Amino acid sequence: MKLPADLSAATDAPPIRGLDGLAMLFSALCLVHCLALPVLVAALPLAASSFVADERFHQWLLLGAVPTSLIALGWGWRRHRQPLVAWLGSLGMGFMVFAAFGIQFGLLDALGERALTIVGAVLLAVAHLRNYQLRHHGHDHSRPHAH
Repeated sequence: MKLPADLSAATDAPPIRGLDGLAMLFSALCLVHCLALPVLVAALPLAASSFVADERFHQWLLLGAVPTSLIALGWGWRRHRQPLVAWLGSLGMGFMVFAAFGIQFGLLDALGERALTIVGAVLLAVAHLRNYQLRHHGHDHSRPHAH
């Protein structure tokens, strides 16, 4: 049985819409955390003892960012097969994971952790933005072209 064209196209869509946006939100939270925390801690000493000031905050954010990114970028790869998106996403996630755990194991200092998180978050956000653009503008290589 052959599905109607509009129905078969819908079955190739990700089951959860907006994953690229959600993943960009996680990246942005990491970025804001790295950039705003020093100012917040200096301005409000109570913030220095909060959960957000804890270095494990990045590790908790990664619990949302990594799976969401893997799913969204995986769905995108299935459709557009653009290596740049995969490389940017992989580098971004790798930098963020290394930063979150490298400081805990003494491989990085606070400045290195902040720098790697910022670079990783930006790379990952760019990967998701490009992934979103390619998925929503007709770059579908998951099905053969009809001639």
